[in-house]
Amino acid sequence: MKKHLLLLATTLLLPSVAAANNNVYITPYIGYSFTNGLSDVNGINVEAEDDVHYALGLMTDLYNGRTGLYLSHQPTDFANITGSGSLTYAHLQSALYWETFNKATTYFGASLGATIIDADWSTDDLLFSAGLFGGIEFHLTQNLAVNLEGRWLASLVDSDTTTRCTLPTGEQDCNIRIDSEWMNQIQTNLGITYSF
Repeated sequence: MKKHLLLLATTLLLPSVAAANNNVYITPYIGYSFTNGLSDVNGINVEAEDDVHYALGLMTDLYNGRTGLYLSHQPTDFANITGSGSLTYAHLQSALYWETFNKATTYFGASLGATIIDADWSTDDLLFSAGLFGGIEFHLTQNLAVNLEGRWLASLVDSDTTTRCTLPTGEQDCNIRIDSEWMNQIQTNLGITYSF
């Protein structure tokens, strides 16, 4: 029993000891999201409105890159149906970094996680999602940088699934389905990174 407890304690402590020698990067973002459209079973477009989102990146050094967590939240409305909701992404991410210019670093990475949908018309609350991202980081000081970033996020949706909704007139119901098996979103981000 003591051996199992020692192994468990060692397993839990090793990542924190390794991270203690690395920098931690905290990046709050503000950005704009572009989302692909939805359609009802009759082919009528239900457009997801492009809107502002807020995000947070928490990263630490790993070899020639960084690894960590990405959280993003976007309130969203849909044209042609009643109700509103939100899309929230929670992803584990990893990226490689290259010093491209003096005081500027470029990066490219991938993320994997879940999309949390909060909308009256959706029967699914949690979807598998993944993404790719890249950007440039301009170093203002040793511990402060400005980020310009682009992200592609895709959430896996069963294209055969339909959900109920109500049209704005309140007199007619509709069935919503996704045009494809992936709901795609492009995000443009502006962030400030603080490292310690």
